[in-house]
Amino acid sequence: MSADAGKRVRAIKQYSELGAGFKIAMRDLEIRGAGNLLGTAQSGHIIAVGFDLYCRLLKKAIEATKEGGKAGAGQGD
Repeated sequence: MSADAGKRVRAIKQYSELGAGFKIAMRDLEIRGAGNLLGTAQSGHIIAVGFDLYCRLLKKAIEATKEGGKAGAGQGD
């Protein structure tokens, strides 16, 4: 098993309570990195989260970056 796979398994064990999916997703994002959000080397499909949600998340991240903040969990909508 790779080191990253081991980290993912530990995250799943750590966050096993009901509703922990978001925490697991955030930990996975930390492990694999965010990737190239605006570049051509993007993996995945916008359709997976829905175009409207994708645009809102992207707008929020851009605004937070412009303000010098950090977009992410716990910032509310």
